[in-house]
Amino acid sequence: MKEVFKGTVEVPSKVILFGEHAVVEGYGAISMAVDLKTRGRIFESEKDIVINLRDLGRSLTLNIEDIPTLNLRNYNSSVKYVLCAIKSIVNYLKDRGYEDFKPFKLDISSDIPVSCGLGSSASVVATTIKSFLSANTISIPKKELCKICFSVEREVQGKASITDTATVIYNSVLKIKNSNDFEVLEGTKLYKLLKGCHFLVVHVERRKKKTAELVKEVAEHPRKEEIFRSIGEIVNKVEEVSTWEELGDLMVKNHKLLRELGVSTSKIDKVVELGSRYGYGAKLSGAGGGGVVIILTDEDRREGLLESLRELEVLDVFECKVGVKSEIKRDKK
Repeated sequence: MKEVFKGTVEVPSKVILFGEHAVVEGYGAISMAVDLKTRGRIFESEKDIVINLRDLGRSLTLNIEDIPTLNLRNYNSSVKYVLCAIKSIVNYLKDRGYEDFKPFKLDISSDIPVSCGLGSSASVVATTIKSFLSANTISIPKKELCKICFSVEREVQGKASITDTATVIYNSVLKIKNSNDFEVLEGTKLYKLLKGCHFLVVHVERRKKKTAELVKEVAEHPRKEEIFRSIGEIVNKVEEVSTWEELGDLMVKNHKLLRELGVSTSKIDKVVELGSRYGYGAKLSGAGGGGVVIILTDEDRREGLLESLRELEVLDVFECKVGVKSEIKRDKK
């Protein structure tokens, strides 16, 4: 029998444009949604909720009645984000009087490389929850959606920041004030400047250390307070920049401070140098120890940059702009 398609949910990924690591100690950071996406394609189902994780080659079949009491310990870690997301949204809605949820089939796929600082898990969690809501024709405020997704990340990881979930859900540019508070910068001078920028997100190399290890090492750095203050000053300056040259210059300055913290690598430094030579500026994004670099490109010198990146044998290169408004596309029938 032919599957009945109901719609597609798309959720972006994120980069930290300024302020990683210092934000852990209460300094500000600037995060930005970019149009590398996770997609959830929704189909009708006769009985159960069936979730196909295309990139993992895994499939889950869930009896709707069993979802509120799912024991995540019985499942492989690779599927816990999705299962915890489904369980959390079902219990959230049941607590508010919703019953009789509809069965559906969900195919999840993603453009986003995992474990490299792009918020892949937050994007998958948000896609799963938004797909469930769409399949049941239920709408909740973004603020509530953000809380639920954050709670999922925290439950699965043990510890989490609001940064990833808030950025991918609001699909915009955010100023992170601390681990639980943020401001959406849409309509600001910085937002308008970033909307006109062209970025490359370069997956340089696989990370050799987990975020928790890197954060612990940074916490023991003898000059961390001095470096964090300097990063905080850059975050405060960036909201007033008006040109790509100024923006790129601050990116490079932020990267140099992260290098002083010891979270960069020689290959990341080479990519940042290329981004500065052929573009307006570049920096690592995320915890470091491998992962990604974001480059603010000069379109006139883009081909030279891409050729140099190929010669350096980076893992992948993605052309990105600030998150585009592509939330839920429903079947028009």
